[in-house]
Amino acid sequence: MTMMAAWLNLNEPSLVSALQEAAGRLDGTEGEVVLDFASVRRIGPSALRAMEEFANTAEKSGVRVLLRGVNVDVYKVLKLVKLTPGFSFER
Repeated sequence: MTMMAAWLNLNEPSLVSALQEAAGRLDGTEGEVVLDFASVRRIGPSALRAMEEFANTAEKSGVRVLLRGVNVDVYKVLKLVKLTPGFSFER
């Protein structure tokens, strides 16, 4: 297995496609992925589905996912739809 340490800067317009692309690269790797949410101010239904799929893929691959810079509103939405257990958070 390949060790992976990746840092992805995300923004709202490309959030879904960036998560889908990153999820496709998780298979057969291990390590940690850091997703920088500093530019994401809100999260919609399609992004939530992409986050859920990403978390599931990461869990199956044994990859730890760290969300960095998540604002309070986005965190509340993730908490409400019960996605927070799949991620670690950093300010």
